[in-house]
Amino acid sequence: MGVAAAPKINFDLWRENYDQYSFEDMKAFYAEVAEKFPDQQHFDLNAIRAAFSCFGAPVSVVELGGWDGALADKMFNTGKVASWRNFDIADVPQVCKRDEYSLVVLDDWFWNGPVRYADVFVATHTVEHIRATDLGDVFDSLHVDYIYLEAPLEDYPTDWTGYHGSHILEIGWDGIDEMLLKRGFAWLGRNDWARIWKNVRT
Repeated sequence: MGVAAAPKINFDLWRENYDQYSFEDMKAFYAEVAEKFPDQQHFDLNAIRAAFSCFGAPVSVVELGGWDGALADKMFNTGKVASWRNFDIADVPQVCKRDEYSLVVLDDWFWNGPVRYADVFVATHTVEHIRATDLGDVFDSLHVDYIYLEAPLEDYPTDWTGYHGSHILEIGWDGIDEMLLKRGFAWLGRNDWARIWKNVRT
């Protein structure tokens, strides 16, 4: 019996054409990703638990790219979460069944929607899948007290050419820090792939 070939997507071609894709094009692309690569649960539970430990009361969360709600499901068990809304381009079966949790399947770019209000914005292994200009638009569409991000980034930009995945962000952590500093956020804590910032303007 032969060994099945690994599913193929030309991610370099996707990166090359990113700026020309409509939302519907991108939605179709991620539907293909969901079909071929269904295991998309990527987060450091210890890191986000440590970040949320600074909150005195349960918080409301807006998440971008939460996939099947696995992170929300685990974080409710900490007692630090009051509500959680997961905004995602992919419509996949959800593992989080709590009444305080909801999946919002996007019908347009996240940043084209209304201002998203919450105590905390969370994105784990999501921001590296969009361009820096889009990330700035994400930040501008938020009204939050804290931002928690995880991403496989260095302080400096990464060349994603040849990478088998839809990573495209052309800035590193230093660039993200600069973007958030300009928007009134101060860095609170970090490890290799996780960061949390606090809004110091409000």
